[in-house]
Amino acid sequence: MNTSVAIKLDNARNLLRELGDAINHLEVSYPDIFHNPEIKSQLESFRRAHEEAVARLANPRLCIATLGTTSSGKSTIVNALIGRRIAPIEAGEMSGGVLTFHHSHENKLVVNVTEGAEWFTGERLESRDEELYKQIYGVMKTYHTIRKNKECMAPQVKVFGSILPAVDLTLLGLPEGVEVELIDLPGLKSVQDRANLAVIQEQIPKAFSIVALDYAQVDDEHRKRLLEELKRVVQYLQGRTDSMLFILNRVDLRGSDDIPIADRIRQLRGEIQQVLSLEQPPEVIPFSARLLYYAQCAWGTAASDVASLVDQATRLKLLKEMLIDCAALIQQQTDQDRNLRLWFFQLGEDIREGEYISDEKMRQILEYALNWSGGRHLWNQLQTRVQESFSELVILPALVEILDSYDALARAFDTLADIRKIETKEAVDAELKRIAESRHWLNQNIQNLRQEFLTYIAENIDALKKNDLTIRSRLAQQAKEKGRRGFQTLFEAVDVVEGDLAQNLISPVRDALNANKEVYLLKEALDEVTTPVLIERIGDAYDSASRRTANFTPVPNDDLFKRAREDDRQGVKGLEVDELAVRRLYQVMRDALSTRAEFILQTQAKKIEAALQGLIDEQEKALGTLCIQQLPLLKLDQAIMAAFKQNASQNLPTLPEKFFEIPLSIGQNTSKEQEVVGKENVTQTYTEGSCFKQEKTKTVVKDVMGDVAYCELKLPNANKMAQQWAEGIAQGKDKLWDILSAWIIERLNFASNVFDKSVDEVISLAEHELQQQKKIIEDNFEAELQRWNEIEQQKAEATKIWQKLTEESRTSHVVEEK
Repeated sequence: MNTSVAIKLDNARNLLRELGDAINHLEVSYPDIFHNPEIKSQLESFRRAHEEAVARLANPRLCIATLGTTSSGKSTIVNALIGRRIAPIEAGEMSGGVLTFHHSHENKLVVNVTEGAEWFTGERLESRDEELYKQIYGVMKTYHTIRKNKECMAPQVKVFGSILPAVDLTLLGLPEGVEVELIDLPGLKSVQDRANLAVIQEQIPKAFSIVALDYAQVDDEHRKRLLEELKRVVQYLQGRTDSMLFILNRVDLRGSDDIPIADRIRQLRGEIQQVLSLEQPPEVIPFSARLLYYAQCAWGTAASDVASLVDQATRLKLLKEMLIDCAALIQQQTDQDRNLRLWFFQLGEDIREGEYISDEKMRQILEYALNWSGGRHLWNQLQTRVQESFSELVILPALVEILDSYDALARAFDTLADIRKIETKEAVDAELKRIAESRHWLNQNIQNLRQEFLTYIAENIDALKKNDLTIRSRLAQQAKEKGRRGFQTLFEAVDVVEGDLAQNLISPVRDALNANKEVYLLKEALDEVTTPVLIERIGDAYDSASRRTANFTPVPNDDLFKRAREDDRQGVKGLEVDELAVRRLYQVMRDALSTRAEFILQTQAKKIEAALQGLIDEQEKALGTLCIQQLPLLKLDQAIMAAFKQNASQNLPTLPEKFFEIPLSIGQNTSKEQEVVGKENVTQTYTEGSCFKQEKTKTVVKDVMGDVAYCELKLPNANKMAQQWAEGIAQGKDKLWDILSAWIIERLNFASNVFDKSVDEVISLAEHELQQQKKIIEDNFEAELQRWNEIEQQKAEATKIWQKLTEESRTSHVVEEK
């Protein structure tokens, strides 16, 4: 156990208790202070926050999440880390849901009820890992089968039972009482809709993340694709790179002709630093998960210095698989040591004969596996990084609300203390008059400030809708000069959405149409872009549209042309089917573009939230400036801003359904042409003979000409379709700007209303206490002044505790003196 972490946790617990005791002592010693409705309300908020913080620190929790690129062996890593074979590791994508492991003394499986679930949901007690594995496998397999045919939320599965890092606290250096949970998150290939992504994004900020990469993907041919996927993993899931540890799994796949692992790691570290814009190259640990998985699961979750609880049949089965699947790695590690090579040979013989494998021998096997797999290095690095981030990962989440709550209460006390120092009624009346004037002045200026922000927002949104590079450049320069980064960041986020749709949806379909590609090739191109249901719908619509338009004639203006005679019922019906096929492709593309836009917008949620919150912070700063200008006396400005901070909240924007209305250029027309409509017999007279001319007749068949009506159909070709889809996106961007504009305005109005409420609460407190001060001046001013000196001393002691508690909750934090 790392004593510094234990001390930090104990300090936080003790300080939290001391802070509660200090406030309780104030209340017991000076109950009349808390009769004021505003102070009483602040006290109740503090008590609620304190009670929750005590409960959370009594059982603090450390979350470790596993992320990974496609087929990086993530679930095998999870099993190795928990010491149990529970996460499904069959071939193919099985980690489709959120799989969480909670340490517990009983084995229990809980599958949350989610929308569209057709798999088992509810609770189930399971004593054997094999049964847990089977149940989870069934849930994941059912989900992957269902999602091919319809949209549904990914499973959210919780496993309660013994897990290695919670049993053996030396692995992470954690003190007693800290709960540990591991979260196995799905790969991006399994998450292509906004709802599932949002669920995952909720988990990441609370957890330390292990990011798994696949060694098979880091050769020169595949590395660029791997790094692009890694960038998407980190950006989409919005993890903190300072709380991430990268591992390169499957290094045992290295061939004899490959470059040395150290060189590969060095190159990868530099590229990851560049791709993720990190200040320093990250630690990348070479790892062989399969070896550690087999050995650790053959030992189980017990600490190495106690007896293993794994039965012999399970142990023999896992070790047999280890010797087969990891033979090359074991051979490589034992190649220079004849005795060790013979030891492993004899181990194989014993396993084949079903001999008993003792705990002592199993400890040796596990020790070799830890060293050869990179597991020892991984645990050491994980421990170091968890210790570094312990305050932010474990302590701070439990204390955020109580720290803000005390701040608001303490600021209100400061105002009361300053009021009690006023010596004359004249001075009290002067303060009351000034406060009344200040309230009027604040109301007027808050309205002006609000209108200024609304005008600024409207002007920027209108300008951004024009999508003019000159205007965008001018706005960016103005924002830079005024320190307003928000709208530029928003524009960049929206650009990401537009660029992604063009690259990942429109281009593949356009290129497939132009090249007349097979359907399966288009589906492969869309495999990691949208949901299986939409991929199937796009594939079917593409197949039908491409076949139906194959016999159209290209004409100018990027159109395809075909016609049929009106009296040709089959031909006219064919044109109707042709048109319907193209319309169906447009419909499914609109749905796919909307779904993808929502997904990408969710991936940008953190950036959008930060940008929009930046505008709110700017307004808050301006409001604070108004308070400082008008209400510096009695510390009313500080009390108002502390109350405002405690009451403020935030929400992300949501997109409407049918986000894109894509224009469809289909020309239907009828025409008439002079054509042969039939035949007729015409009798002709002619003369025959030279001397005596004789008239004769003959019958001739002639064509009969007439007007023939045609139905004509003009459809867009592949390039024009892509152009129209892009135009639909451009129109959708205008709607998006309107949505974001409404969100900003709503948030600004909300912040202003909260600020108005905070002003009213604090000023009402001040006015009430100023009236009380008049009576105090008449009766016992000196005694009350002395009493408040004592109160301030007690409050100062509480504030010192608050400051220390704030420091314990952060690795480095500067606390403002009160």
